[in-house]
Amino acid sequence: MKTEEIEKINFPGKEPEKISRKGKVLLITSEITAGGRPFVHHHAAHCESGVTSALFRDKGLEISEPMIFGIGSGIFFGHLPFVKFVGLPISTYRCQPGAIFRKAAKRLGGEFVTQHFRNPRKGMDEMRRVLNAGQIVGLTTNIYWLSYFPNRFRFQFNGHNIIVLREIENGFRVSDPVLDRPVDCLTEDLIRARFARGPLEPKGFMYYPVSVNHNPDMRTACIKGMRDTCNMMLRIPLPIFGIRGIRYLAKKIINFDKTHGFEEACRQLGMIVGMQEEVGTGGAGFRYMYAAFLQEAADLFDSAELNALSQEMTAIGDIWREFAVVSARIIKKRGKQQETFAKAGGLMLICAEREKELFKNLRDVAGKLKS
Repeated sequence: MKTEEIEKINFPGKEPEKISRKGKVLLITSEITAGGRPFVHHHAAHCESGVTSALFRDKGLEISEPMIFGIGSGIFFGHLPFVKFVGLPISTYRCQPGAIFRKAAKRLGGEFVTQHFRNPRKGMDEMRRVLNAGQIVGLTTNIYWLSYFPNRFRFQFNGHNIIVLREIENGFRVSDPVLDRPVDCLTEDLIRARFARGPLEPKGFMYYPVSVNHNPDMRTACIKGMRDTCNMMLRIPLPIFGIRGIRYLAKKIINFDKTHGFEEACRQLGMIVGMQEEVGTGGAGFRYMYAAFLQEAADLFDSAELNALSQEMTAIGDIWREFAVVSARIIKKRGKQQETFAKAGGLMLICAEREKELFKNLRDVAGKLKS
């Protein structure tokens, strides 16, 4: 879902304030939680990293969304031909849902609770109990059933994360990180969203910190996140994950029109681009967000090598964006002679080779960093 599109939607409630931080304009609004404490809503690039960052901030630890994403080893790639959504294989540019929170929480320290529920009533009762105890709660939901989104933005996706702030009449006050301010969600909609069926169904998943370490070892957490990310991108032996997965899919795309026919090839290409650019990735399949993490880590370690890798990841993100533009022109039948499946797949192959070198270099740099 594109940030610029979301910002055009008018929601009831207090207008967000604009603040500047490191040259960027951020939208923030304040709310009151069930415990009577103020909660500052921040507009985020990605739902899970945005929710996790907000949960830590609520407990008193200021930490950015890119830092959470990097420490939580969020960046990844997988092409899952055996998992279908609307009849199309799924490609993912990040780790499995819930992993960013779980890994970031473990590496930063503190006491955390995660729960799944089979019974919707038990899941809602437990959420109300936690809210009544003064705690805000992170949830994994299906975005299709969240009726505060306009219809054109709602689709079947079981990995959207939100924060419930408090219960209100006939519903709940919700902080959705892809929106610029908190919104109201009807109770029946939230139940449907939490217990939706389908691929990667959330099963009522809820999570929250009981306490956090206010003086975490950020350097060690960053190093662990980097090493884990490099292992996932370079060392998984299956051909559909990591760098191997990018290369595998790129070679398929080159021959898409020959193996599937033009119309079906366009459907599958559209799904790949949609998962890269339209589901809250921060652009280029999370590559820009990971570049921001590397930049923050470079400042933390005073490392010129990490700074150079951040710039390289940004450049790779630009190639991913070029792949998306070429793919869109293929789908819209524009520039038929110049924009081909072979060109799109070739751009993805370039991404694979450059990411391979980047993560090999990052692995070497992380091994030399001092915690």
